Amino acid sequence: MKFSVNKSDFFQSLQKVIGVIPQKTTIPILSNILLKLEDNMLTISGTDLEISIATKCQVFDSEDGGITVQGKRFFDIVRELPDVPISFRSDQNNVLTLSTDKGIYKLVGEVEDEYPQIGVEEADSTFKISFDRFSRMVDKTSFAVSSDELRTTLMGVLMQLTANELRMAATDGHRLAKICDLSYKGDENPVSVILPTKALHLVTRNMDDSDTLEIGVGENHVTFALGSTKIFTKVIEGQFPNYDRVIPKDNNLQMFVNRELLMSTVKRISIFSSVYTHQVKFSISPSSLVIQAEDAEIGGEAQESIPVEYSGEPLQIGYNGTYIHDILRHIDNEDIVFELKNAGSAAIIRPTAQKEDEDMMMLIMPIRINDSV
Repeated sequence: MKFSVNKSDFFQSLQKVIGVIPQKTTIPILSNILLKLEDNMLTISGTDLEISIATKCQVFDSEDGGITVQGKRFFDIVRELPDVPISFRSDQNNVLTLSTDKGIYKLVGEVEDEYPQIGVEEADSTFKISFDRFSRMVDKTSFAVSSDELRTTLMGVLMQLTANELRMAATDGHRLAKICDLSYKGDENPVSVILPTKALHLVTRNMDDSDTLEIGVGENHVTFALGSTKIFTKVIEGQFPNYDRVIPKDNNLQMFVNRELLMSTVKRISIFSSVYTHQVKFSISPSSLVIQAEDAEIGGEAQESIPVEYSGEPLQIGYNGTYIHDILRHIDNEDIVFELKNAGSAAIIRPTAQKEDEDMMMLIMPIRINDSV
């Protein structure tokens, strides 16, 4: 195999693939990437056996062939080269030589047949969505996934397709993030899959010249095609919790507050919260919200008051300050509303004005207030 290519074009393609390479693996070949050349079109592939990425790059002065090389070292070499044409050639001993007008670099590779091939069955359904809208939906939900490896179904984002909407949701049992695309029009057969967050982040980082993402959903896999790049991922098996059951329907108390003001205040007060619970106390009255925190173990406390609009009886509720901050960071409206019931019930947080064809909500569970706070 041999070919020449502009460094900037090649590195851009290489960046899309390198993220799938596992940091640690007991299968050495998974640390490699595959270079496959046919008719002046180079396909660069990588996989961790659960997720695979393949992208294409136009080359010149080529001879067909293939080789697999150690991904990180190959990536590091190309990244550090100046922006000049690079020539590549592999020999019968599977040594890949990179040449520029400044120097020569050699990598020992392996035959392409050693690289795992991921078979992809036909999708049961396909649809297209704006890349920007899909990226937004991922951003507004993926932060809420669980890191508990004993609850694997909560370690991904649920994607649901219905006749009238595309929905994404994520929860770790303490908070919930849900967003719906109301412009989506599907068929009568609902589809529900749990997508690994690694795959979703690889998709959102791999924007190409195209602004339309094509998604194919199969029985146990999903494919994402964007421009010259295709990403394949296995879905997370298992049953996602029925999160609709925990969304309260009778939260009739509303607290309106400026998002930026609340977020910065919670961030400051949380410095004084317990490192174990991160608890902050909300004391809500008709015209103000007092936020307090105290760390009984180390010592120190903090309290601030901010203006709010609230028409209910005074209420005291404990929350995890880190979770509150994360939720507020992922709402991009100037003003938000807390929908409340009492100190023991989940709160719903929404922007006061939804974007067109969108419905977004966050939910957070309260925590019992310590007597010392």
